[in-house]
Amino acid sequence: YKADEVFALYHERWEIELAYGEMKTDMLRQTMTLRSQQPQGVKQELWATLLMYNLIRLEITRIADEAKVQPCRISFITALRYIVDEWLWSSSSRTPGAIPGKLKAMRQNIRRFVLPPRRSERRYPREVRMTKTHYPIKKKAAQA
Repeated sequence: YKADEVFALYHERWEIELAYGEMKTDMLRQTMTLRSQQPQGVKQELWATLLMYNLIRLEITRIADEAKVQPCRISFITALRYIVDEWLWSSSSRTPGAIPGKLKAMRQNIRRFVLPPRRSERRYPREVRMTKTHYPIKKKAAQA
C-alpha cells in the first residue's frame, strides 16, 4: 500500500473510534451496565442508543448544511447537551406541534458551536516515550 493511502485510512479509523467514544463517554456517561436483565431488553437498549446517536448525527448534519460547514465541525457534546435540554423542555410543554419550531430555533442557536477546522494533515515522527523515572522501582517482597 502507498503511504498516503495508509495515512488516509488511519484518519478514517480514528473517525470511527471517535464515534464509539462519543457513544460510550458522552451519551452513556461512561456507565457500562445496561439496566435490562433479559437479552431482549439489552438488545432494545443497544438499539435505542444507536438510534439516539444517529438522530443526533442527523440533526448535526442538518445544522452543518444550514451553517455551510462539514458535519465534523459541529461539536457532538454541545449538540447532544443542547438537544437533550431542548427535548426535555419541549416534553414539559403541552403545546401540540411545537417541536418543529423548537428544532428550527435549535439549529439556528447551535451554529455558534461550530468547531475550528481539524488539522488532519499533521504528521509527527514516531518516538519512544520517556520513562517517568530512571531509578529502580522497589517491589514488595512476596509474603510466604
